[in-house]
Amino acid sequence: MQLALASAARRQTGGFRLPPAVPPFNTLTYWLFTSLWMVAFALALTGPLAGFYLRYTEPANNSQLLLGSRAGFAVSPRDATMVRFTVGPQAETAGIVAGDHIVAIYGLALPAKMPVDEQTLAIHANDPAYIALGNLLYGTDSADVPISVRDPDGRVRDVTVTTGEHHIDAGARALGIAPKWLSFIDLLHVLAYPFLLWAAWLLHHRNARDAVSSILSLAVLLSMAAEQPSSIFLQHVGVPRWLNVTIYDLGNVLLLTGILLFPHGNLSWRRAGVIALLPILMFLRGTLYQTFFVCCMIIAVLSLLRCLRLTDSSEQRQQVRWALFGITSYAVLRSLSIVADTFKWTTDSFGHQLLVEMSAGISLALAVLVLQFGLLIALIRFRLYDAEFVISRSANIALITVTVAAVFAGTADGLKQIIYNYYGNSNSEGPVIFAAALSTVLINPIQERVQRWSEKRFQRNLFLLRDDLPEVARDMRETASLGDMLDEILARVDRGVRAVRSAAIVNGCVLRARSIAVDEVESWRVSKFAQDYKSDMCEPHDKQFPIRVPLIPSSDNEEPIGYLLVGPRPDGSLPSRDEQKALKEVSEAIARAIRTVIKREARELQVAELIADNARRIEALEALLAGGPAVAPRRPRTA
Repeated sequence: MQLALASAARRQTGGFRLPPAVPPFNTLTYWLFTSLWMVAFALALTGPLAGFYLRYTEPANNSQLLLGSRAGFAVSPRDATMVRFTVGPQAETAGIVAGDHIVAIYGLALPAKMPVDEQTLAIHANDPAYIALGNLLYGTDSADVPISVRDPDGRVRDVTVTTGEHHIDAGARALGIAPKWLSFIDLLHVLAYPFLLWAAWLLHHRNARDAVSSILSLAVLLSMAAEQPSSIFLQHVGVPRWLNVTIYDLGNVLLLTGILLFPHGNLSWRRAGVIALLPILMFLRGTLYQTFFVCCMIIAVLSLLRCLRLTDSSEQRQQVRWALFGITSYAVLRSLSIVADTFKWTTDSFGHQLLVEMSAGISLALAVLVLQFGLLIALIRFRLYDAEFVISRSANIALITVTVAAVFAGTADGLKQIIYNYYGNSNSEGPVIFAAALSTVLINPIQERVQRWSEKRFQRNLFLLRDDLPEVARDMRETASLGDMLDEILARVDRGVRAVRSAAIVNGCVLRARSIAVDEVESWRVSKFAQDYKSDMCEPHDKQFPIRVPLIPSSDNEEPIGYLLVGPRPDGSLPSRDEQKALKEVSEAIARAIRTVIKREARELQVAELIADNARRIEALEALLAGGPAVAPRRPRTA
């Protein structure tokens, strides 16, 4: 029956079966890929440096930052005939104001609307109107250009502007910015390049024959080699524009491929079908490109979520969580960068556009940085178990920022509306000041609520350790034996911080050990790492018990009643600072419970001995009365 089903499956798939996973590189594939990787690494290293140098040494580049600034004003790529704002004082002196509509250049009438994106310029390459507009916006010579503008009231005026870099330089000086720095406002993402080069090197050389990590490494290098400022260098050495774009698109295709194959290159027909569609990205442009890219990213996230749901392995679940953290953070930050790039064409001043431009660059840098950070940790498999902490902290920052901003904006707008309704004046600064004060007062309550929610949602093990363990210790101290209570405490500590082993020392004796023999703990106590375990809570170099928590029943400088010895995580990393802090917080409740159990057990032993002695006395009296041999009573033992 099974043979028949297998034969039917082969017939359905045309006799072709996908391998269960992408195989590791063989020798030939490894050397071919490594050769390509080395070329990409060299280009990713030299391209940005050379591009930076060219951007710094070529004087006529600042105007590329702000479309139209060579003429003294700013326009939008959607319509280059509409003046958004003036740049520098000269154009304003000439009579140009925000909202003017350019209707003619050199007396040549312009269409009502003129987009200047790359595709439109290619279509209208021989159009006289576009040639005149191109000379005004992109020309390299300094010249007096007569233009006609229609102001918002409908009046047409003739003005003359002088083209050149001096407009944007003057605008920068008015803001207190050196003109040289304008060359790098849109290149802030390069700050992440040193880490990205290091990450790409590790991803490929740490496991050189693994296809997934090597593909992700090459994707990083191609993106760095193709985007600004490396593209300036490629253009300078004569690389065609289409080849530059192809390298960038190939980097995105490989990035999505690596994410879809993460973490072990598992293949299925559905996943292979999505990967086969990725090269379509190389033929798309503009909004369609961004939409297709985002859709593929969503599919990759859904694939990882399904992998997380179906995976039983603790280590692989942590890998997927880190990958999800990197990918979702990349998607959010990349979206912010795209929004900023779009929004900058609607700003109303030179300073605002520079601020939005910087926000776009920083968001892009953080997006790529966080993506590689998450994937690097997941693939190298070190500190895997900090995923929940990082996600929780990121959620805290995002939610607190959004909530405080919402409180501020809502309060300020609400008070302004009330003042306007009653007094007809909305220019008062009182609502803004009150909203700022209210937001400041509410920061701490908001932070506490958000932190508690995020811990319950993302760090549930730590939440249960901090909140439930003290209650469990208090409940068990009245009924359980010391051994049973220590077993339960060690089990909860191991779950809370994901330790591979733990032990409890009480009154100088190793009473309980978990996932390790008591003899091994005694051997550890005479090792060099245990010499200072009574004074050092954390010893990173100790691979057996790096965390040693003193159990002090009271804060009145009492001597510890014992110690909790906690081992590392499964990946060899230490519990985080939050986890160490939680262990320290619950240690007093544990110590008090241990002290109570010791006293209770001693008292119960004394009572049991008194009862046994009284029983013997009664037996002796009964024997005397019956004429039998007397039984000498035993004196009770004092505690």
